Amino acid sequence: MSAGEKRTASFVDRVMSSRRHRWIRVGFGVFLIVAPIGMALLDGVLLDFFSHGLWRPALLPAAVIIYILVLAPMLSGGEERVIQAFRPLVLVDDDSFRQLVNEASRVNPIGEVAAFAVGGAFGLWLGQSWLSDGNVFWLRLYLSLSAGLMFGLLGWVIYSSVAGTRLTSELHRQPLRIDILDTKPFEPIGRQSLIIALAFVGGIALSIVFGWGPGSILAWQNWLIYLVLAFVPIVVFFLNMRDTHRMLAAEKTRELEAVQGNILLACRTLMKRIAADERTGTLAAEINALVAYEERLQAARTWPYNTAMLRTLFVSIIIPGGAALAQALSEILFG
Repeated sequence: MSAGEKRTASFVDRVMSSRRHRWIRVGFGVFLIVAPIGMALLDGVLLDFFSHGLWRPALLPAAVIIYILVLAPMLSGGEERVIQAFRPLVLVDDDSFRQLVNEASRVNPIGEVAAFAVGGAFGLWLGQSWLSDGNVFWLRLYLSLSAGLMFGLLGWVIYSSVAGTRLTSELHRQPLRIDILDTKPFEPIGRQSLIIALAFVGGIALSIVFGWGPGSILAWQNWLIYLVLAFVPIVVFFLNMRDTHRMLAAEKTRELEAVQGNILLACRTLMKRIAADERTGTLAAEINALVAYEERLQAARTWPYNTAMLRTLFVSIIIPGGAALAQALSEILFG
């Protein structure tokens, strides 16, 4: 797409992806890390902050918020690459395509504000219960506010991401130029799916680092939860590609039915000529060519990912659990 064909960015995209706001985001991230330490100092529990594990719940909102600030531009960039990849495939003129992208990518700002407000209210309520010590007024206040901001941002980004799927669905509904033997133009969908799945993996890793203390890391219930959560990125990875898979599978079926019909017709014609003791001409060669084409069609992929993407996904899922398992073993052997 040219510069004039860019999609209508949501408010999340404009704030998170703007280069002008980059240093503001960096400074805000540093503040979120330093602030709970300062609050612990004001409450006089700085030593307990580190020795008793208060840093885990206190720094969780900071870690998640910074993670969102870093990840949001990547998610936005993945969507832009999908639009660019689809442009040569969509059989409409430039003006119609530009209008389609602008209308399908428009996000209701009222919905964004409502999602942030609901998430923020939930975070303010939940954050008050994360610290049981009644002598940490400033730290508890910070945790409540930062949890409100964290859940507000989560609600905000989730709403925008869900609303953004409308654009991909609309692109798949357009008349498309599809070559089932060349699915490379659809691989940006696979890469976008991988980025989204890795975002969930990162969230799982953060929950392990800040949610599992020295004692809880040995609890079998936590490992059961981790095993359940490990399937979430895999499900997200494939769900995000379901429209592309459905479209490519339908095209593959259509092509296979056509070539198999031609093979059947050519074989019957060949048998008739043999029975009538007529010259078969090039029919045998044509049948061989059709059979070879059929084999290529049957081997064609209908999921827009490659082996490297799949390997990256599974390795990334294993790493957080492997790190936690190594920590658990070290506690058993040396603790």
